[in-house]
Amino acid sequence: MLTIKQWVQNYFSRKKPFAIISDFIFIILVVLLLIPTTRKEVSAFFIRMVSFPPSELNVQEQYNLSPEVGTWPIQALNGYTMPFGGLEGKPVVVNFWATWCPPCRAELPGLQELYEEYKGRVNFAFLSDEPAATIKKFSVEHQYQDLPFFRYTTVPKDFETRSIPATFIISPTGKVVLEKKGAARWDSGKVKSILDKLLNSQKQ
Repeated sequence: MLTIKQWVQNYFSRKKPFAIISDFIFIILVVLLLIPTTRKEVSAFFIRMVSFPPSELNVQEQYNLSPEVGTWPIQALNGYTMPFGGLEGKPVVVNFWATWCPPCRAELPGLQELYEEYKGRVNFAFLSDEPAATIKKFSVEHQYQDLPFFRYTTVPKDFETRSIPATFIISPTGKVVLEKKGAARWDSGKVKSILDKLLNSQKQ
């Protein structure tokens, strides 16, 4: 039976430098996944690496929001409540998320980049049912203070989902043209093409 010293000597004599580095990185990542304080961030990193751009719904799959959605109340973090209809008239990106959700954390950087590029021309709503204090703390810690966060207590049938993140892109006329459940890469050319097409349709 090999002693620890012999095992270590055999390991380093048989392994190439690149393989040794890869093994140590893997061990570090496993340890980070086991530590509660780093688990969410490491999980989000891996999810971000394997996320793909979402696709637009086929024309026959696209659907119009029901009139009830226009009166659906959403609340800004400062306590101001507004109807969802206040976002209509422009393309709208709606993202259901939570601070405790690794896939949600994984896609937020891409959504932030999309927001920075299209804010003013496209309306965004990042929706969570968590307390405002929880969302504010998370946004400060991760530098997302500029994102338009809202709270909700109920969800219209048009947006009902059993999982988060869930994201919808809505045309200026209230038609859902993209629906994605799960993390995605939102700062992609494919998504920007969809938004550009919706913006161009407004000018015609």
